Amino acid sequence: MSISEPVHETVLHPNRGVAVGEAYQSSLPFAPGSKAWQQVAACRGIDASVFFPDDEDDNAETAKQICDNCSVAQPCLEYAITVREKEGVWGGATQRERRSIIRRRRRAAARQRSQRELGSRN
Repeated sequence: MSISEPVHETVLHPNRGVAVGEAYQSSLPFAPGSKAWQQVAACRGIDASVFFPDDEDDNAETAKQICDNCSVAQPCLEYAITVREKEGVWGGATQRERRSIIRRRRRAAARQRSQRELGSRN
């Protein structure tokens, strides 16, 4: 699974309900909105400055390498997308990459809604 693909379970924000859209779901073993994944994250115990570099675009490679080997990178990424985390590398994605993922997901959800509407008219 790539970080830009939609997941298979609705990710919920505790205060806002469906966060990313009803079309995006996850098969993750953690409850939506839960941060239990943090207890087993590969970044646990590593200096946070690795994940919050001064120049995110140029200095994010170390953080991304750590995330590549992390078993909970997907819930981490979904958390960052859900709460609209503004800084840092989360689940292997920088802020710019997360914004791109959100845009792609919104477009895909709009296409799905449009297709459903067209299907219901016929």
